[in-house]
Amino acid sequence: MATKPKARSRIFEAVHETASDLRRLGFIDKRAMQKYDLLCMEPIPEYDAERIQGKRLANPPISP
Repeated sequence: MATKPKARSRIFEAVHETASDLRRLGFIDKRAMQKYDLLCMEPIPEYDAERIQGKRLANPPISP
């Protein structure tokens, strides 16, 4: 399940949205967009196997 990363602030969110539009229109390349991703978005935390298992056990799926 992929989730959209959160922006660090509303200002960074606006900057990232503008950069995304520029990327879509071809004004900036993929490498530049990756730099905006690093600048504007919060990093996605790394999870080891034990942490994932603990989260799954704490929040079991709901069965119909």
